[in-house]
Amino acid sequence: MGAPPAPLVGPRPLRRGWPIVVGPILVAVIVVVGYVALVQSPKGTPSGPAPPATGSAIELLPSPGTPSACIVGSPGVPRPTLALSEGVLQANTYDVPSGTSGHVGMCYDAASGSMFAYANWSRVGPAGGWFSYPQVTYGVNFWAGAESTYTNQSPLWELPQTVSEATAENVWFTTSFALRAPGPSDVTGYDLSLDEYLTESLPPVFEVGPFVEVELFLAHNISYPYHWIHWQMPTLVNSTLAIEPWDVGYWCHGTDNSSNANISFDFSYGGQSTHGLAAGELGVNLSAVMAEVESLMPGTTCWNGPTGGFGGFYWDEANLGSEDGAVGGADFNYNWTVEEYCIHALPRAASSEDLACA
Repeated sequence: MGAPPAPLVGPRPLRRGWPIVVGPILVAVIVVVGYVALVQSPKGTPSGPAPPATGSAIELLPSPGTPSACIVGSPGVPRPTLALSEGVLQANTYDVPSGTSGHVGMCYDAASGSMFAYANWSRVGPAGGWFSYPQVTYGVNFWAGAESTYTNQSPLWELPQTVSEATAENVWFTTSFALRAPGPSDVTGYDLSLDEYLTESLPPVFEVGPFVEVELFLAHNISYPYHWIHWQMPTLVNSTLAIEPWDVGYWCHGTDNSSNANISFDFSYGGQSTHGLAAGELGVNLSAVMAEVESLMPGTTCWNGPTGGFGGFYWDEANLGSEDGAVGGADFNYNWTVEEYCIHALPRAASSEDLACA
C-alpha cells in the first residue's frame, strides 16, 4: 500500500457525500450479461420480535442467481443501484466538488461471485471533501432515497430490529476483502468499514429525532480528536477465532433540528493506530458491538439524545463500503474487492466453522 496518508485531523462532515474506491486508470469492466432492476419489498413497522436464530448464513456475496452487471455513479447519476439476491449494491456520490471529473463504479462477476468497487476521479475541485460511498447494503435503502423501503432481505434475519433485540441474539458478519488504498498525497483519510445506522423512530422519518452511527473499521487511515478506549472481543481473522484487540471512540456530528446531536461510535480493528487489515478475512460479533455501544451511551458528553432508552432505538441498515476524503486538485483513484460477505444468526456460541460463508 505504500506509506499511509497523513491522518485526518478534526471531525469529518456528516455522511452526505463520501469518496469511493478507484483503481488504476486500467479498470477491468465486467461484461454486463443482463440488466438487473432493483426490486424493493415494502415493509411496515416491525411485526414482533426478531426471527429466531437459525445458524444459517445469509449470503450477500456471492449472490446466487444474480447475473454479471456493473453500475456507475457520477454527479449526474448519483444513486445507481443493483439488486442482489440478498441486499443491494449502491454506487453513491454526493456533493462532488465543482470542477471534479470522474465516477465511481461497482461490478458483480457471476462467474467468481465477487464484487469489485472503484473510484476514478481527476482534478478534484479546490474545496476537496468527502463525496462518494460505494456500498453493499442490507436493510433500509436510505442512501438511495428509499427511506421507507427494506430491500431483498432474508426471512432468517431481518431489519429493522431494536437494539435490545439485537443484543439478545448472536449475530455475526463475515467478509473476505482486499483494499488498494488511494495514494497518500491524494487523501485526507479513508476507510473500509461496516456501517450501521440506528434511529429513534422508524423510516421514513429518519432524522426527525437523533440517530446513532456505528462504524467497524476493517481498514482505515483516519484519526479524530476524541478519546479512544481499548477493547477486545472474539474476532474471526483468516479462519482463526480468537480474542483480538479493538479501539472504540465516539464523536458528535452537531445538532439535529437544533436540539439533538447525532453521534458516531467507531470500532477500529487491531487498535486505532494500526490501520486495520488491508486484505484478508474478518468475522465480527455485531450483537456484542451493539451491547458495547449501549453500555457506553450513558457516559457520552456531546449529545442531547436519550441514553438510558437506547435499547429501544431501531437498527435500520448495515452497509459494507468505503469512504474517502480527497484533497483539492488530486487525482483520486482506488479500489476494493469482496470475495464473500455473509450474515449469521447463531443459536450458540460461535466456532470458526460457524462463521464461514456458504
